[in-house]
Amino acid sequence: MKVLLSILKKILAVVTVLAIVCGVIVGYNVTWLNKTFITTFYSVETDKDISDLRIVELSDLHLHEYGTKNAELVERIRNLNPNIIAVAGDMNIDENSNYSVVIDLLEQLVEIAPVYYAPGNHEWASTYSYKYSQLPSDIEATGAHYMVHDYEYVEVNGNKLMIGGFFEWPRSEFERDADKQVAVDMDAVTREQSDVYTVLLCHCPEVFYTSMKDLSVDLGLSGHAHGGQVRLPMTDGLWSTDQGFLPEYTSGVREIGSSTVVISRGLGDSEPFPRIFNQPELVVIDVN
Repeated sequence: MKVLLSILKKILAVVTVLAIVCGVIVGYNVTWLNKTFITTFYSVETDKDISDLRIVELSDLHLHEYGTKNAELVERIRNLNPNIIAVAGDMNIDENSNYSVVIDLLEQLVEIAPVYYAPGNHEWASTYSYKYSQLPSDIEATGAHYMVHDYEYVEVNGNKLMIGGFFEWPRSEFERDADKQVAVDMDAVTREQSDVYTVLLCHCPEVFYTSMKDLSVDLGLSGHAHGGQVRLPMTDGLWSTDQGFLPEYTSGVREIGSSTVVISRGLGDSEPFPRIFNQPELVVIDVN
């Protein structure tokens, strides 16, 4: 009996120490690391006639605020002097009817550079499942270009761009014909026009190896994976929606399907468990 009690005490001691360590780790991430953000810079090269194009990408804010009305985030973006600001979706939380954080942010961002915004699954669910049908018009009223399933030709800093956007779940086939047409049109320009650089905002990076596996853009901008939620050494995170455990596409510059894709770890969270060792990020892409 004494031996058994001794073993149980040792087990209890180990469990207690592990609980304390886990508590410290979670506390550090929740109270500090996840309340700040880093700026990650990527350089993307192209053979096309493009130079000095800077894109700042935001995604997955989920109503988080960095300072009053996101003053810290806005100031950081302003100091980066972007030519374009790309919003890759999930800035809101789908069931929350108060998305003033998003509107306040957009009203400030459009004063810095043209803003192109493609919906994520949360904007999509807000609009069509929770019936907050005014969300798209409220976003457009800020001056942002809300790319539901369309594209625009623009010239920025002497560069000719074709910017498109849509929301699709990663399926083998496109769910909406309008989205497929955007992808087909952008693929044709990507392959045939050396003086036009194509940029597609598509929230889910998995789309580039499912329904878009045979279609290409020069640059895809995505989020959604939240950096794999919990990031440990030698991994791209432990879990991601749609990719499951040990996901492959959670951050960085990747060649996916026929496209170069930049995946943001995002600026906020909507999962029931916190981000661990996975600091939120603002992404900067320099194209030359």
